[in-house]
Amino acid sequence: MGNSSVYDTIEEVLKAQGRILLQTTGISMEPLLHDRKSTVVIEQAAGELKKYDVALFSRPSGEYVLHRIVKVRERDYLICGDNGLYKEPVLKENVLGVMTGFYPDEGEKFVSCEDEEYRRYLRTLGVRYGARRIKAALRRIRRKFYILLRGG
Repeated sequence: MGNSSVYDTIEEVLKAQGRILLQTTGISMEPLLHDRKSTVVIEQAAGELKKYDVALFSRPSGEYVLHRIVKVRERDYLICGDNGLYKEPVLKENVLGVMTGFYPDEGEKFVSCEDEEYRRYLRTLGVRYGARRIKAALRRIRRKFYILLRGG
C-alpha cells in the first residue's frame, strides 16, 4: 500500500510517542536553527510553557511553526522567531509541543535546552531582538528620507 507511517499528523506522533524529531525549514529561527540543516527534538507540551521556550504550534491554516515564546499571558503566548521582528499571539491550546534539544547542522552533536551552550545563547536574545528593531527602524527612516529627497 506504500504507507510509510502509521501516523498522519505531528499531533498523532506526539500523542502516541511523546516526542518527535523534525528537520527545520525556513530562516525564522536563525542563527540558532538553520534551514533544512537542523533537527529539533519536540516533546509533547505538559502544562504551561515559560518565556524563551521554543514552541511548536499550528496556525488555523494547518501550518506548523516553531518559534520562541517572548511573553506568557493568561490565554495565549506572544511568539516570535529568533530572526523575526513581529510577535504573534498563539492560543495555548494551539501549542503542540516544546523543543527540548536540537542537532545544529546535520551533525551528530546534540544540544539540550538544559546545556550551558544553549543558556549562553538565551542570554543574548534581548540584545539580538533590540538590534533587529533598531535596524528595521533605520531602514524605515532611510526610505522616508529617500522619498523626501525625491520630492515625494
